[in-house]
Amino acid sequence: MLSSWDQLKGHSEQRELFRRSLELGRLSHAYVLAGPEGIGKRQFARLLAQSVFCRNHELAELQICGDCRACRAFAVNAWPDYIEIGVPEGKNTIPIALIAGEDGKRGREGLCYELSMAPQASDRRVAVINDAGLMNTESANALLKTLEEPPADSLILLVCDNPDTLLPTIRSRCQIIRFFPMSADDVKQILLQEEIVDSEEEAASIAALCEGSLEIARQLLNPDLRKLKSSVAKHLSQMEAMKPLKIAASVIEGIEEMSSSTAEQRQNAQWLLRFVADAIQDRLKGLAHGDLADPLTQKLGARSGVDLLAPMLERTIAASRQIDGSSPVKLVLEALFDDLAKLFRVAAKR
Repeated sequence: MLSSWDQLKGHSEQRELFRRSLELGRLSHAYVLAGPEGIGKRQFARLLAQSVFCRNHELAELQICGDCRACRAFAVNAWPDYIEIGVPEGKNTIPIALIAGEDGKRGREGLCYELSMAPQASDRRVAVINDAGLMNTESANALLKTLEEPPADSLILLVCDNPDTLLPTIRSRCQIIRFFPMSADDVKQILLQEEIVDSEEEAASIAALCEGSLEIARQLLNPDLRKLKSSVAKHLSQMEAMKPLKIAASVIEGIEEMSSSTAEQRQNAQWLLRFVADAIQDRLKGLAHGDLADPLTQKLGARSGVDLLAPMLERTIAASRQIDGSSPVKLVLEALFDDLAKLFRVAAKR
């Protein structure tokens, strides 16, 4: 499928930066495109590369026609002057073979070798390294040699979440371009346009939670995660009947069932805590605006309800820090729900 800049949500400032660099003839040989996962950095890198190759637009326009030979070949990954690599399926690092070639062919194949060759059909060669922070030590050092003496007419784009995961010597030889999360409205539009969700209401709900990341939005489509969110909302709407150990056992069981590893369990526990915090914040907003229908208002009064929910929110944030600090998920959640129940009981006795 042919791509265009119109399909990219946000990042107009970053695009203008590259356009100006091309217009002034000041394009660097290497850039780090850094920012949270799932916000469009890879798409930006491919659009930038395709714009460099497009035959029907001047470089300074940074545009894509979609019709020329270069655009059509690029769309089917057949343009000879474009190289794109990343972590191979089933691996967790970028091996040196992709950067500098397999053993026995070191220096005679791989990304660095291809960049050293003269362009075949364009004025320059462009290489994109996805998940660049996952290069192993050998790979990073091999790339460093190319960055120290970059081939003429080459452009290297390193895509990563955090530039600090790159060797300092690599960072110092690249210009770092920061990318930021998309707006909730942009995420909502993508979810609807790509038919990832079935309704506008569902798109708006997920967009509000996903922190501007399409990757996180897709995670939130997990039915188990949504079931967990619904369960949390139900428990917190009935604080007067809260049984902390029973709630903790229920949510822990749900997290364990949907997690295939310790890392995933911690990630899902953080989602649970996010759901708890969001539920508390929603009730805080309601009480602050005088929601007389809220059971807390009816039982405690609006002011006392706010005085209860604020420390509940602080306690939930503290639990999130404990998960980040590698505390056992089960113990953290049991203690959290026990403390939330205690806070409610104390408030109810006043």
